[in-house]
Amino acid sequence: MEELILGYDLCNDYCRISCYEPGQLEPVDLAFSEEEHPYVVQTAVCKKREKDEWLLGEEAYKLVLTGEGILVDKLIRLAGKEGTATIENRCYSARELLCIFLKLTLRQAFEKYGTRRIRMLVITVQTMNLQLLDTLVSCTDALRIPRERVHIISHTESYMYYVTSQRKELWAHKAVMFDLNSEGLQYYELGMTRGVSPNVARVEREALEEGFSLDILEHPSGRKLADSIMLSCGERMMQKKLISSVYLTGRGMEHCQEGAGEFLKMACQERRVFLCENLFAKGAVYAACDYVREKTAYPYVGLCEGRIQSTVTMDVMHQGKKKKLVLAAEGGNWYETKSVVDVILDDMNALFLTVTKHGERSGRVVEIPLQNFPSRPNRTTRISVMLTFTSERDVTVRVVDRGFGEFFPTEDAMIKQEIHLA
Repeated sequence: MEELILGYDLCNDYCRISCYEPGQLEPVDLAFSEEEHPYVVQTAVCKKREKDEWLLGEEAYKLVLTGEGILVDKLIRLAGKEGTATIENRCYSARELLCIFLKLTLRQAFEKYGTRRIRMLVITVQTMNLQLLDTLVSCTDALRIPRERVHIISHTESYMYYVTSQRKELWAHKAVMFDLNSEGLQYYELGMTRGVSPNVARVEREALEEGFSLDILEHPSGRKLADSIMLSCGERMMQKKLISSVYLTGRGMEHCQEGAGEFLKMACQERRVFLCENLFAKGAVYAACDYVREKTAYPYVGLCEGRIQSTVTMDVMHQGKKKKLVLAAEGGNWYETKSVVDVILDDMNALFLTVTKHGERSGRVVEIPLQNFPSRPNRTTRISVMLTFTSERDVTVRVVDRGFGEFFPTEDAMIKQEIHLA
């Protein structure tokens, strides 16, 4: 291949990578070793003592066991809180360590496919933490991957891409998933709202309190207990719902066939059930392929973690006609959405933004008073309205005075207001 289209599933304890290969029915997993779990690598890096050499995977384990290496793990959690790690009297930032990890894992893909060129890279994470996202983007910048070729999405969005890439009968009604990993048991539910244009794919995730440690799955009695817990969760979450398909993923699900008989029996009642070990990375590849296309293959609005939950508009006059100017549209990636518009005030001392949720005819009006702005004749004040998001439901609005050419120089006036979109 000339250029790589990659999907990364970056979790706190492990990482999986998938790649698009022409002619294959679905993305192909990247192997890191020939051990029992070849497609999984610990999200950790190991430094050789007294050498500037870093390793990961099985090679790292061997060095640690012999005392020749120093391991730093849980890199995602470290990056999410701007943590550091001291190795041989040097303090490494989470960004440096995560950058080393990404460089080493990318090297595996480069060696397998014989190219270092990346056409598109989509990284999926469970939680869209602002600090983590900033760190990841900083890492890909340091690795000289063009910003427009990198996107970060949530596990929820990756699940949406994966499911809607399957046969339509598998998501004709609801499609649900249970993800069992070291963080606990997670439940995902995808439903399509049809009859509107465009259609809406809504995905919700719930961390189930009944989660349990994966350690209990090592013993028959523990697997029996896990089966009972999962059966209870499944009955509670899926009761009275019309469900087309059930997906099972996460490292804990590998014991499902041998130890979760009652749960599987319940899940398979008039439904298709699939065990997908690398669902999130594959979903990230489907997303990456769509970013490459000129026209999307997913013609609907996605509402899930990582996507803006409401549309933000402002009424303006343009060429003598009143129009609604969209500052942020529902379904957009909140981390990538940055809106800037310049307007001239016409007999106004406040801005009025309208926040509209999907399905609402009229939205909620938010007033932003222009306090302490310079007093000028009407239509001689130009302002910039800037929107940036800190989550799918929280937006920061900044209003900055831009003056009016040579007649009224710009003054140091700025207003900042936080808006919650829920």
